[in-house]
Amino acid sequence: MWRVQYLQSACCVCHSNPAVSKKEGLKFKPSFFSSIICQACHEGIHWQPDLLQHLISVENNNTLVNQLAQPLTLPIQSAAAHVSYIRAAIIAFKYKEQVDALPVLVHAIQQLPRPKGCHATNSVIVPTPTTSNRLRKRGYDPVSVLAYYLSKHWKIPLWHGVSRIDDVTSQQGLDRHERQANINNTFNINAKPPVTRLLLFDDVVTTGATLAAIASTMTRTFPDTKIRAYCVSHGK
Repeated sequence: MWRVQYLQSACCVCHSNPAVSKKEGLKFKPSFFSSIICQACHEGIHWQPDLLQHLISVENNNTLVNQLAQPLTLPIQSAAAHVSYIRAAIIAFKYKEQVDALPVLVHAIQQLPRPKGCHATNSVIVPTPTTSNRLRKRGYDPVSVLAYYLSKHWKIPLWHGVSRIDDVTSQQGLDRHERQANINNTFNINAKPPVTRLLLFDDVVTTGATLAAIASTMTRTFPDTKIRAYCVSHGK
């Protein structure tokens, strides 16, 4: 990222000179990464689209509680829609191991404002975990890499207290109902969260089933937690 910031002389998307992004009248907030995307490419994306609202289960082993409990809504905020160069960058980084796509995704992460009332002493970021089998096969965890930059952006620490069961089918290619059925009871909570505010994070959200499953598992185990969810891109 330092090499791209200081040595690259072209926009990471259109390959034009990014100096235009530093002119007066810049419409997006300058940051460490502002010069890697030109203003024209930045303005070509609709940032911070409407929230995706996903119902999560709050069931537990208590029958009376189950009868009285009402589903909770998990709001999911994305940096952008899963379109254009955002979609291309995620595919390149996640599935083709093209590290040169990372700066574009970091720029997208920079468009997520820190949640109000959340800071380093009362909140943690929880990256969606991958399976150990997938980690061995891929050699790295794309979501953890992106979560690292989100942590730097928000100045909120990461917490890896959630693990994913190995023998669950990948969500890619499944429809909404198949995703929900596949993801139920997929995650384990390995430790008590150090704080009550949990900021779930994933790279791409399609139906929200994965983040909702984590939120449901966490809520059943630690009902006092306050959970929000974020992602780089969202495609319905």
